[in-house]
Amino acid sequence: MRVSAPQALALRLRGNSRESEPSRPAPAPGAFEHADRPGSKRLWPALVACLFLSALTLLWPATPTYDPWAWIMWGREIVDLDLVTDGGPSWKPLPVLFTIPFSLFGNDLAPLLWLWVARAGGLLSLVMAYRVGRRLTGGGIQGAVAGFVGAAFLATTYNYARDAALGNSEPLLAAFALWAFERHLDGRRDHALYLGFAAALLRPEVWPFLGLYGLWLMVREPKLRARVVAVGVLIPLLWFGPEIWGSGDALRASTRANDPNPQSAAFAENPGLEVAYRFQVRTIWPISAGAALALILAIVAFVRRRAQGTVLFLAAAGLAWLGLVAVMTQFGYAGNQRYLIVTTAALCVLGGVGVGRIFEGLRQATARMVGDRPRLGLAAAAAVFLLGSLALIPAIRDKVDNTERVVDKLGYEASLWEDLPEAIERAGGRDRLLRCGSLYTGPFQTQMLAYELGVHGLDVADANLGTRPPGVAFRTNTIPKADLTPVDDPRFREVAGNRRWQVETVPRADARGRDCPAGGPGAPSAAPTRATPDLASSR
Repeated sequence: MRVSAPQALALRLRGNSRESEPSRPAPAPGAFEHADRPGSKRLWPALVACLFLSALTLLWPATPTYDPWAWIMWGREIVDLDLVTDGGPSWKPLPVLFTIPFSLFGNDLAPLLWLWVARAGGLLSLVMAYRVGRRLTGGGIQGAVAGFVGAAFLATTYNYARDAALGNSEPLLAAFALWAFERHLDGRRDHALYLGFAAALLRPEVWPFLGLYGLWLMVREPKLRARVVAVGVLIPLLWFGPEIWGSGDALRASTRANDPNPQSAAFAENPGLEVAYRFQVRTIWPISAGAALALILAIVAFVRRRAQGTVLFLAAAGLAWLGLVAVMTQFGYAGNQRYLIVTTAALCVLGGVGVGRIFEGLRQATARMVGDRPRLGLAAAAAVFLLGSLALIPAIRDKVDNTERVVDKLGYEASLWEDLPEAIERAGGRDRLLRCGSLYTGPFQTQMLAYELGVHGLDVADANLGTRPPGVAFRTNTIPKADLTPVDDPRFREVAGNRRWQVETVPRADARGRDCPAGGPGAPSAAPTRATPDLASSR
């Protein structure tokens, strides 16, 4: 029986998407869906494109941020069989699995190689947001609208682009999570398991979700039981084994995560609620409105026809992730906004689905008015949709303005790394500076300075906690127009500087002038107040 175009559009509006068509059998376990199903097309061209575009971004000045600098340094230390994780951020296995081979390409190239991977992961997450949004909306024009809007929402969320550009792992985690979701829908439970394993090597919040999925696979997919057990063994081995080697404390990462920054939600009167509140405040209203519409329509469709269950599952997973981070923050963990990346990705995809449903409804309505002229109906729906989009102009304008600020900040942060080697050479070079005593710099530059000087992260102290001579202080502005890194001892004297760095020293009494560059009188004649080992021979 043939149906008219308006009838077909009405069926789509009621949520009768491809996932609920009774005429199409569900894929057999372990089998691929047909290539023409939404979201099941080959991904490798998109992967290649993401890697290529990510490489192009490295033509402009770039730098990792605090955590990635530590991962890059730890990769080098593992190759040197001299891993020390004390003094750094939380250990993450997956980035270091990349930075170990990257370290073989040299100190200058290794950081850029990690940025290449991290930025490609950020781009891939946008691709996956498009694919998942398109799939959940049933494909077609409305699916393309949903996918594009969801990807745009994700790309412009709070600090997402900055985190990807600076090498943080959360955008890569979003890519793995959405990719695993798609692979599960495709019937490739094995691929979903592998991608979940990769995600579990980026953040421990993945563990309970992957654990439940593993138990489900043990029952539903007997052939995967051995692989589920292998994943269950490898995750704690890769998380805790290197920490035992590098610090002697398998739970050092957990302890480090329980020492949040002063601005953390952990210091609020009710940390868990503060996490949810900050997330809500930083989510722009079009995303929230679109997600709410998608959720309402999915609930109605599920109650009436048991359709759109995947939409509800994605919403439940995002909400569960938010709840888990909130509970962890209640118990003292940092609860930073970027830890909510899975919730953010789910919300953005659902926001795109909601916008896709609106477009679908407009197309159905215009189709009724124009009769058997589907192209005219589509054009009319597009025109009405674009006119309605004018309401988003204030939000779009804010995002455009913020883009310029983000680009400026990224350029500034890149200049810190760009100018650091010159500052070291002007101040006398690595070997002379390491003979001065203790090393100090700003809290967010400790890992970068340690990497450039070839020492452990533990060997560079946070100047905000005090600077005691003898030693070297690398002073800079963490952000433009901010105060220089503090030095609370007047005996530190400047020996060199450039546009971003000011190097001040107080030599050791037995090294003044001969081994350590001195900027003037004031070096202590007594023994230092704390141990200051000679770091010149350190890596």
